[in-house]
Amino acid sequence: MTGPNGPRPSQGALLQPPFCREEELADITSALRSGEGRAVFLTSDSGLGASTILHELTAAARDRVPVLSIHGSTSLAKVPFGVMAPFLAGAGAGEVSPRMVVLRCVFAQLQRMQDAIVPDGAGSQELPIVVIDDAHSMDAATAEVMVSLVQSGMVNLVASHSSRHSLPEPLPKLWETGMAENIVLLPLDQNRAHAFCEAMLGGPVLPASSWHYWSRSAGNPLFLRLLVTEAVERGFLVKRRGIWVGDQNAPTHSHDLNEAVRRELRGLSREGQDALNLVALSEPMAAFTIEELVGRPAVQELLEWRLVSYLAPPSRVLVLANPIYGEVIRGMVPLAQSRLLHERLISKLDEGSLSKEALLRRVLWAAEIGVEVSSEKVLRAAIFATKLYQSATALELADRIHDEEYRLRAAMVRARAKFNLGDYQGAFSHMETLPEEPDNLEDLMFGSLLRSVTRNALGMPVAAVAADAAALRSRGAALALANPREGASIRSHTESGALLLELMAFSREGRYSEMVGLTQLLATADGLSPASHRLNRAMALTMDAERLTAQGFPQQGMERAAEAYAIEHSEENDVFFLPETIMLRLVAAAMFCGDWQAAAGVLEEFSVDAGPVVFSFGGGASVVRGMALLRGGKTADALDVLRAGVDALMLSDPQQLLGFCTAMAAYAAARLGNSQLAQQLVDAHVEGAGMFLVLSDERAYMAGARYLLGHDAGAPAELVGLADAALAGGSTTLELNALAIALELGDEGVVPRLGRVAAGVEGPWATALGQYARALESGDGQLLAAAGETLGAAGLFGFAEQALERSVPLLGSSGSRHEVRSARASLRKVAEGLGVQVPGNGIVTAQASSPDGRQAVQLTRREREVSSMAAAGLSDRQIAEELMVSLRTVEGHLYRAYGKLGISSRDELPSAIG
Repeated sequence: MTGPNGPRPSQGALLQPPFCREEELADITSALRSGEGRAVFLTSDSGLGASTILHELTAAARDRVPVLSIHGSTSLAKVPFGVMAPFLAGAGAGEVSPRMVVLRCVFAQLQRMQDAIVPDGAGSQELPIVVIDDAHSMDAATAEVMVSLVQSGMVNLVASHSSRHSLPEPLPKLWETGMAENIVLLPLDQNRAHAFCEAMLGGPVLPASSWHYWSRSAGNPLFLRLLVTEAVERGFLVKRRGIWVGDQNAPTHSHDLNEAVRRELRGLSREGQDALNLVALSEPMAAFTIEELVGRPAVQELLEWRLVSYLAPPSRVLVLANPIYGEVIRGMVPLAQSRLLHERLISKLDEGSLSKEALLRRVLWAAEIGVEVSSEKVLRAAIFATKLYQSATALELADRIHDEEYRLRAAMVRARAKFNLGDYQGAFSHMETLPEEPDNLEDLMFGSLLRSVTRNALGMPVAAVAADAAALRSRGAALALANPREGASIRSHTESGALLLELMAFSREGRYSEMVGLTQLLATADGLSPASHRLNRAMALTMDAERLTAQGFPQQGMERAAEAYAIEHSEENDVFFLPETIMLRLVAAAMFCGDWQAAAGVLEEFSVDAGPVVFSFGGGASVVRGMALLRGGKTADALDVLRAGVDALMLSDPQQLLGFCTAMAAYAAARLGNSQLAQQLVDAHVEGAGMFLVLSDERAYMAGARYLLGHDAGAPAELVGLADAALAGGSTTLELNALAIALELGDEGVVPRLGRVAAGVEGPWATALGQYARALESGDGQLLAAAGETLGAAGLFGFAEQALERSVPLLGSSGSRHEVRSARASLRKVAEGLGVQVPGNGIVTAQASSPDGRQAVQLTRREREVSSMAAAGLSDRQIAEELMVSLRTVEGHLYRAYGKLGISSRDELPSAIG
């Protein structure tokens, strides 16, 4: 079969699912080699990869030491030594006990393995390993033998068991006596799931797509693999422009996925199955309601089986533990039974107190079984679906709305859903078919905002947005005349909406000095509802954050944007992409301030908290990371990140960041001497139509790329011209940025001006640049060395390297050997920050480094976990109790972490691990 981008790969064409538990395997290996324990228990839910870890452990160790693999079996759980049958063939009991027979067979098997590894009989220093999968299904007699082997120092033991079942006695005694460590397997986090998808598909994956499969699988590697496999086979996950892109609205009903879920449900009681069906059909649902219908024991069974969990303890609202359960279980419930359950449940519910999530599920449930639902409820559910980026669901629900009074809003929902899908032209086409003059305020405000946001996403002239503001005032005046009793409220709301649209226009044009009055007007509450006032205040703070950042006050800009982000918004605020709009300004302020950690923290928090919003901002994360790397002088790393961002933004770019990303990629390629790629990017560049704060940077990087491609030996005049334009507009930060790029390109004629401008900009980025400029003007070695230190601390490793290299000969000529040695030591640190290692022989080699420039330290996952808890103030005993390990194990982890980190005390941990 052929897809839109060529032949569609079959399942066999995919790479095999990658091993994704390297950290946990390293923890097991570390625990066994430390000599502090003789056993490791691996606690896991189904599908999290425990069996795979044991397989990898066996494969890695069997060439070095004997490894005896045992598999637990529910059918043999009550048969003494039943799981040992494969090793007992031909064994005769004679006069000895069965236990002794088993021990002899085990020793004989281990000896044969040892002889195969070392034929000459040389002994190994490592103990043999017994690996037991599904140890919860092992008989007690075998468990007793294993414990005696471990306690006698004959073998090491690694055993996995289900979190639903306890280990057979006496295995738990190994932990109680401090001879065993317990490792609990957790679902993959977002980063590991993204790496899993890329390794499985053999290429880059759109972050929004990997987020989609990660969230649907809840990080379960088995479900993740099945989802990705099915999506590729059915053409829902395809390669576009070199990047894998998934359809988040595609159904999930593969045979393998259904079977995987059915296997997890085997053994569940009839009452438990009924309770599970109810939760799947209606979640989130109060536990007492389910208990009233099927009994408390059924709910307790689901909790013990980890099939459901409480939404937000201590509340007793139940949700399924994994979204996949819902998709599969709902398909397993016959229509007649679903209708019966609906009738039993609906009479017990208070419809007025439904959460948004519950409303959406109940409306969908009713639609599935043919029960009539009011258009008002369907509309509310459809709007919420658009905010969850469930666009197919939103479109389906909008088509179910037939009441005339909701027709306009239903059409707007369709437009919003199209917008979410990246079909901006389709969204705008929907908007163009709507009546120009709605007969109520809510529809007028809703439509005006969507129309303008869509114009921005399409890159339409800014004049069109200004015209929308004028049209909103005009239509608001007409509506006020038609409704005199509400006239004052209508005029207040439409005026505030028009001001908001004008702020959007000013943001795109860089008219920051004119934004002060508008933001003050927006912040007032005269005549507005509390919800509208909160919206306006958030937008006022957001736009003021952009203005402050551009005019030299990025620290204050961060504070304004953070305040806007903290405002709690009502659901009736049908504003589009408000979280991204605020976050973009917050991250921009942090970047211009030079606070890279704050920018990274916002991105991480946004990715976790905002959830589906990643579909509209996935490429934006690459822009932020790429800019941080580029400013830090890590040009090659920046280019890799930025090229991936370009691919993602070509698919969805509501924030108009593609031009900026392309410009930075072109500059990075030109700096690296890759003229062909740089020219391709310059030729493909189309200037963005987003906020001017970004556009100014975009123009500066594009000017730098063109300068490098022109091989011009003169000054980068275009960059100086951009600095002059920024000066004329009062945008001090943007002026400094253009001058900094000019200096990076070797134009030292801008140094005096750069020093003066930097003095008027807040933050460590400007402070470090200003100190460097003054040191360059002075030509003093000591000042250059000090500037190099400051630049390095600010993460500007490229400039830091230049400053320190200049300082060394100047300090040498002054006869200060100590200062020369100090400068060279600082230069080594900077080299490490840039991702290179400078050994004593002077050869430069690649070296991994952490995001803040420090050389990465390879702690195991458990070492990091224990160290972080110790750094947070927990005692060794508290850590041992929390992690269910022995006190000696905690001490061993800390000892090894100290050695790797180069520290000697607990007090040094917080700074050492960041």
